[in-house]
Amino acid sequence: MDWEEQVNGMASSLEKSLKKLTHRLAGLEHKEFDEEHAAKWQFKPLNGESMELLLRKKIAAKEITEEEPPENFKAISFGGQSVAGKKKFLEILPTRVSKFDQLISDGGLERGSTILISGGAGTGKTTFSMQSLYHGAMNGEKGIYLSFEEEPEKIMAHMKKNYGFDFESLQKRGLVAIIKIDPSTIARSLEESLLEKEGGLKIRLKKISFPFVPDRVMVDSLSALSIAFEKEETYRKYLRELFEALEASQAISFVITETEQNPTVYSRTGVEEFLADGVVVLYNLKKNEKRENALEILKLRSSKHKKGLVQYRFGQKGLEIME
Repeated sequence: MDWEEQVNGMASSLEKSLKKLTHRLAGLEHKEFDEEHAAKWQFKPLNGESMELLLRKKIAAKEITEEEPPENFKAISFGGQSVAGKKKFLEILPTRVSKFDQLISDGGLERGSTILISGGAGTGKTTFSMQSLYHGAMNGEKGIYLSFEEEPEKIMAHMKKNYGFDFESLQKRGLVAIIKIDPSTIARSLEESLLEKEGGLKIRLKKISFPFVPDRVMVDSLSALSIAFEKEETYRKYLRELFEALEASQAISFVITETEQNPTVYSRTGVEEFLADGVVVLYNLKKNEKRENALEILKLRSSKHKKGLVQYRFGQKGLEIME
């Protein structure tokens, strides 16, 4: 063997040793194939933290799909039922919350609208939503309450005790469904369920299944949903799919989010209010050493509305808007 072959052999050996060391430092197992595939390298994650490095490499090589929902994915399914043709386009549905509809020129909300109900703790976000759901059901309009926090039994008990809303009887009549979902199951379906299939990795997404096509949908709350996601980017992607599914349902949807008592940002990430068709903010204002409640329609795409703060209070039958 002449000196050139020796040098080349030493260089090749050194290159392989450096690659092996680099892979080990990155948390990846290095393994050579047989001589026929000597130029190829196999990577195997040694721990969970190195999975992201592996995924980035595979995405760059176009071996797997990017972390985007499939084209035919819908965040919500309606038990095999279709919403097409069931409801009229641009139909106005009243909220039926005290005098709230009088604050809107159309006298209600357009079907397919998603309204962000924003406010601090104790401002009545859940009461506002449940009040709309209850009175809608009493007028034959079906509604679904999707809870990411409280148990359905607890929600119904509080509503009946505080305001006399008998949701149990409405559920038995098929007019209302109160559903509890663990937000971590949704987050895991996006962030952790990467399945190896047909030479690549695909994401398995969990759908929220509704028992019927509703006229009203309440989501309580986005704050509980968002903290279940490790990555804000993944949460935003799911949020987009959720809002699109709510719009496609042709219901009016109230989506609750927690804020500070006197907010300047009206959602956890600041993105929700841009995706929503409207934003209603509930305030708990301090005035002369006392707290007073006021609401504001900050944004509504479908109709003209009253500007500024409007006082409300908690009454025996829910929120009472003092207009």
